[in-house]
Parts: sequence; C-alpha cells; structure tokens
Amino acid sequence: MNDTVSPALLAKRRASLSRIDRLAWWLDDAFEIPVIRKRVGIDGIAGLVPFAGDLVGAGLSSLLVIEALRLGAPKSVWMRMGANAGVDFLVGLVPVVGDIFDIAWKANRRNERVLRRWLEKTTQTEKKTARWGGALGVSLGLAVAFIVTVVLWRALFG
Repeated sequence: MNDTVSPALLAKRRASLSRIDRLAWWLDDAFEIPVIRKRVGIDGIAGLVPFAGDLVGAGLSSLLVIEALRLGAPKSVWMRMGANAGVDFLVGLVPVVGDIFDIAWKANRRNERVLRRWLEKTTQTEKKTARWGGALGVSLGLAVAFIVTVVLWRALFG
C-alpha cells in the first residue's frame, strides 16, 4: 500500500528533519576547540569519560536512528545510520585514539545527511510494519553492542 506522500506527511518529515539537524549539531558541532579551531559536540565531550561517556554518546546517537524509523525510512537508511553510530561507539572505546576519531568522524552529521538524502528523494510512504521490524532490529543491535562492550570491559579491566 504505497501512496503518494501527503502534504501533511511532508510537513511532518520536514519538522523531523529540522529536529534531527539540531540534534546532530548539538552532538557533533556545538562547541569550538579554540587552539585547533575544530568543532566538537556533546558526543565528543562525553566520550572523554571512558566507557560511560561512549555509552551516553551511543544512546544519544540512537535518537537519530529512532527518528528515521519513526519516519518510515527503509532498512537501507536506518542500517547505514546504525552502522555509522556503531563505528563511532566502538572506535570511541579506544582511549585517546577514539576521542580524536570522534572529532573527525562526526557520525551524527553523517546520519543527518543520510536521512536528509532519503527524505529529499522519497516520494512514497513506507509500510508501518517495516518500521516496527526495523525498531526491533535496531533494539537488538544496540543490546548486542552493549553486551559485547560489557564483556570486553570486564575482560580488560576485571
């Protein structure tokens, strides 16, 4: 049951994209590091706290993926967004290197661009059932990432 996108749905998607843009800005670009003139956001700052900061960053990044699911983005879109957030989380666990990587990678800005491209080119709605399946997939993926992180943390630091 794919129909043409209604004006109301387009307005909803534009408002959502605006929220996603603001969130990505706060997470990746809100502050400037004066000496090197690079921008960093809450995600990068939180990542300075070992493990817990990276976990907080992953949780905040997942808000963008959840928003994509809410909008009915296809599997290819939210899987790409999840992969960007996952790479950010996993590399961010490495002390110092992960913090430097986080400043350069900007997973949330990448995810904002992925979703923006999909929203700009899409002209049809997705089935609601695809969203629920996607939400389950992302939830399971985040749960597995968390369990693997806890196991690795305990293995490394007892």
